[in-house]
Amino acid sequence: MIKAVFDFIVALIKLLKKTQPELIKPTSTEIISLGELHTLLRKKFPEQGEIYLSDHTYKLCNVKDIKRFLSQDDTNKMGYIAEERDCDDHAYRLLGQFSIPYWSDLAFGLVWTDLHSLNCFISEDKKFYFIEPQQDTIQEELHKWQGTTIRFIVL
Repeated sequence: MIKAVFDFIVALIKLLKKTQPELIKPTSTEIISLGELHTLLRKKFPEQGEIYLSDHTYKLCNVKDIKRFLSQDDTNKMGYIAEERDCDDHAYRLLGQFSIPYWSDLAFGLVWTDLHSLNCFISEDKKFYFIEPQQDTIQEELHKWQGTTIRFIVL
């Protein structure tokens, strides 16, 4: 009986290893300081919302790496359910997905607007991008349905 349970566990571990995507690593080595990042964000959103930065330095994001990560992440497949799996739930989940080794030091975060919650990142060329986590779209500006005013940004 014990051997059968052991064999089952070994088989299950092998199956899980086969079904999990390969842990990819970001390629960027570009660093931005807290002060420079704050200045960049304030320049992009001069009179909008609060900016919360938690680290002294961040790695800038390679756009191709972000796209590759999104292609392996299932946040966009969760489906929308009002008050259960709505915009903030998707944005928080995607932020959590990036909180793993190699990715957690990236300039990647969360944005709340007057209407919506979504993710954001700063690229190697120091451009600010939004990510719509329900659709995996990367965009430079908000769409009208996403709001017009930034309430806060957290990185």
